[in-house]
Amino acid sequence: MLTNYSVSTKILKPLGEVFQAVVEKQHIIRYFADESSDNLIPGQQVIWHWQQWGNYPVIVKEVLNNQRITLSLDAKAWQKTQGESYDVTVIIAFETVSDDETLVTISEQGWPQDSQGLTASHENCGGWMHMLMCLKAYIEHDIDLR
Repeated sequence: MLTNYSVSTKILKPLGEVFQAVVEKQHIIRYFADESSDNLIPGQQVIWHWQQWGNYPVIVKEVLNNQRITLSLDAKAWQKTQGESYDVTVIIAFETVSDDETLVTISEQGWPQDSQGLTASHENCGGWMHMLMCLKAYIEHDIDLR
């Protein structure tokens, strides 16, 4: 499947700490979503809620400890399409750079190459980059950039 885009950043914390900050609800609500229905657990649907945008569900496909999280989102449920519903795959990969440095990369696959799909993927690209910057500020300095 064609990768629509990838964004990444280096976070100055050990891999395990960074991974848990993405998987655990108690952390996600301190830098990313205003509310989360649960931790990222394989097979579960998790609802992320933002005051200004509403609810956005993801299906947790895979959680490989300290390596990768694979999510699926429905383009229609994420308000990215007026017509058909289709799934987009989100892959969050974690890599040790050194004992105290972790590279986090987020990629999406599944957006169509038409104008609506390109617009949606660009919007999500910006959203995931914002998430990474908020994660970095939160985990390195305990700052909430939202």
